[in-house]
Amino acid sequence: MSISIVALVFLVAQFGPETGSKAGSEEQIQTLQKMVHELREEVSELRNEQSTDWIAKQRVEEIHTLVQDVFKDAEDRANLQGRTTLAGYDGGAFLQSADGNWSLKINGQIQARWSYNNAESQLSQHGFEMRRTKVKFSGHVIDPTWNYKISTTWGRGGGSNTEDAYIQKKFDNDSWFKFGQFKTNFLREDIVSSSKQLTVERSMLNNAFAYGWTQGLELGWRGDDVKIVVQYTDGPNQSNTTQLQTRSSVNSWTARSEFRFGAADWKDFDYQTSKDGAKSGVLLGVAYQTFDLQSNTNANGIEYGNAIAFSSSGWTVDASWRGDGWNLFGYYTSATGKGFNNIGEQDSDGWLIQSGFMLNPNVEIFGQYQNGTITGASWVNGSNSMDAMRVGFNYWPSADSNTLKWTTDIAWAGKSLAAGTGTGIASADWDSTGNGWRGDVGSNEDQMLLRTQLQLLF
Repeated sequence: MSISIVALVFLVAQFGPETGSKAGSEEQIQTLQKMVHELREEVSELRNEQSTDWIAKQRVEEIHTLVQDVFKDAEDRANLQGRTTLAGYDGGAFLQSADGNWSLKINGQIQARWSYNNAESQLSQHGFEMRRTKVKFSGHVIDPTWNYKISTTWGRGGGSNTEDAYIQKKFDNDSWFKFGQFKTNFLREDIVSSSKQLTVERSMLNNAFAYGWTQGLELGWRGDDVKIVVQYTDGPNQSNTTQLQTRSSVNSWTARSEFRFGAADWKDFDYQTSKDGAKSGVLLGVAYQTFDLQSNTNANGIEYGNAIAFSSSGWTVDASWRGDGWNLFGYYTSATGKGFNNIGEQDSDGWLIQSGFMLNPNVEIFGQYQNGTITGASWVNGSNSMDAMRVGFNYWPSADSNTLKWTTDIAWAGKSLAAGTGTGIASADWDSTGNGWRGDVGSNEDQMLLRTQLQLLF
């Protein structure tokens, strides 16, 4: 632009008013017009360049501001997720508030099973069933120290039933208080969830001595290596009952202590299986149970420990040893039941041992032996003794996940299995529709049971 201005000034000086000829004036005018036109084009280009530079600078500033805002938003979101993720999946689908003071987790369990039973002098039986169909809700309210759990199961014959329904308060000293309906902490095999068993189903011994779900109060404390739980309840298998029963009141106490050794933590012992790479450890447990049916009439007693009892006391001791791809578990239990007004007494006990071993990251084989005795009773069918052995396998389609598990086992009962009432207050409780065993006819022995099951957890 500066060159054009200098040229214009030079031409004005050269061909200005002092020039004489008309032709020369016209030529000067044309030249000046041409120069003005060129000057206008250069001025226009310069303005465009200046405008473009200004727009570019403004755009850079806007982009810079936008990038800063995006990074800040990403950082805020990351910080929020670091404090508390509002929804997602972590061992179950969950929702929770931004401040972390309210949460809900949803879990489910499906067990589809096929069984075949062969017993002497009886028709062989086989068929399918939905052994367990459960939906579980758990979480906390007010703050993370107030917990709750609700578990609903659908029966094989239709209808639904409540298993867990309790409120729990956690304290700063690693203790807690629980009020509602929950599983009793007595028999170790029963405490471990049905979704985390080594075998297809719990044992006949567990069927007779487990306390199952009941209603009441629980106080507990757990340290690094010791756990103590005391429960006051309505007694064994007294779930979904009313507060004032026509039968009578029950005073029932259970107390259990556990001692942990090794690298395996408490959560590791929630499973009776042990996959490749699992930490090694030992868990020892001892528990005591007692109940007293406060009755002035000879009403129905409570079936527990192979007796129809108005009072009972018993104990159990167990040991769990697990390591890298293997596990070993065993326990002993005993109970003494008494009849109405302490008339009649029935002793019963039993023991079990089982072990599992990983053949590869997806397959585990296992074996189990159980033995039980009902002392001094007589039976029309069956005997005072129970023993059974079984072998089987677990298969996980995904080695790193417990979401899907296929389990198959085959078992033989060597002694004749009693079922139902015997002499006195004896009541054999080895068999059930849930475990697939049947009472034998007469003194027949060698009952066989085959079960296969596919389990899904979410």
